[in-house]
Amino acid sequence: MWGGIYAVLFSISTILSSENPMKNGFPESIAESYTKYSLSNVEFQNRIIGKEIQYSFYENKKFGPLQRGQSISITDQGGLWVGYGFIKKVQLSEDIYFNFDFFPGLYLKNSEEDLGGWLMFRSGLELEYSIDADFKISLGYDHRSSGDIWRYNPGMETMKISLIKTLIRP
Repeated sequence: MWGGIYAVLFSISTILSSENPMKNGFPESIAESYTKYSLSNVEFQNRIIGKEIQYSFYENKKFGPLQRGQSISITDQGGLWVGYGFIKKVQLSEDIYFNFDFFPGLYLKNSEEDLGGWLMFRSGLELEYSIDADFKISLGYDHRSSGDIWRYNPGMETMKISLIKTLIRP
């Protein structure tokens, strides 16, 4: 359920973007490129079942208000997820952003919980704070599931803390 809500919030924040109204379409523009290193608690059916590390790379291109990114994560049970998607940043103040993201990806469970299939969508929320021009930290929560494309679709959540390193400024 939560993943669906996050996906709806991602869509609404994109459609109602003051940065780039939908009437403008999705023109390409330059964005700040960065990497993100995350450590998460993994939650399955309302209990913490392990840890996850995640690496994400965000390109220096945006399409309208959406910035492209790639991500890979692995849990301490060997669950592997690799995805490609978008992040939408909403600036709350000079140093604080609220982010929405949506990443379709491939999932290999290994010894981890069965999520029902190999295609999983991750959608999440994140509060980001700029420490200085090169580094940021963030707290985030995301949900991954198949969006009911598989018969069995229990979903999984992660609560994460991230260190963000700016690579290229526009």
